[in-house]
Amino acid sequence: MVQLYLGMPSTNAVPQPPKQLKGFQKVMLKPGKAVHVHLVLEARSLSYWDVKSHGWIVAPGTYQIMVGSSSRDIRLQGEVKVKK
Repeated sequence: MVQLYLGMPSTNAVPQPPKQLKGFQKVMLKPGKAVHVHLVLEARSLSYWDVKSHGWIVAPGTYQIMVGSSSRDIRLQGEVKVKK
């Protein structure tokens, strides 16, 4: 199982969990084999529901992108910066 997690910016006005599962793909591999996996992170995945404005908000800041076999086994990390 390949899982894609997103960490919201620490500057976000609304507290968010440290990691949110945003995508996954189940893969079957024989020992010693490898495969390329393509996961898409939609723009909507960067948003959260704002109760005050009654709409989806994308907060500016640095988002952490994490890929692994579970939330405790992250093997690849990157980041995306969103400007105002």
